[in-house]
Amino acid sequence: MDSFFFFIPYFLEFGDILMEIRKIEPRDFVKVAQLENENWTLASTPHVMDSSAEKIIGKIMTGTTYFLAVENDEILGILDYGPRHKSEFGRHTVTFGIMTAQEARGKGVATTLINFFIDFAKKEGFKKITIQVMGSNPAALKLYNKLGFVEEGRLKKEFFIDGEYIDDCILAFYLDKSLM
Repeated sequence: MDSFFFFIPYFLEFGDILMEIRKIEPRDFVKVAQLENENWTLASTPHVMDSSAEKIIGKIMTGTTYFLAVENDEILGILDYGPRHKSEFGRHTVTFGIMTAQEARGKGVATTLINFFIDFAKKEGFKKITIQVMGSNPAALKLYNKLGFVEEGRLKKEFFIDGEYIDDCILAFYLDKSLM
């Protein structure tokens, strides 16, 4: 629904920060992979992260798009998105993942990226946004709730990490309110 090449960066000022939101560029691949490996931990994802520039290129080639929150050429956050379903009957739904660099947490980066993405997805014609969140991540669940996401499902004890069973929460944001 969108094009990798045609995108005008978005700038937002809050407090003393001027943050740019833009699509990933080839010069970002190595740094994004490094940030993913450093910041995606088993506290936030049930996957052991082994990101690389090559894997990011592969994801882009198969339909994943990346938005970056950048300040002074420093990547503060990453939001990647793609189709929720391979079926043509689910094309109205998009899913995403988001990560904020450790030093940028608590500064509104994730909120800004998500709000930007909600606006972007609506303009692209999507009707629904989904995300899966680990039940062991209450800060993320609270943020999504504050932004208007609703819990649509909870897979109880879906993951077993470090001796503990963890729920997988499926959240949704309806861009088309008539679907609710």
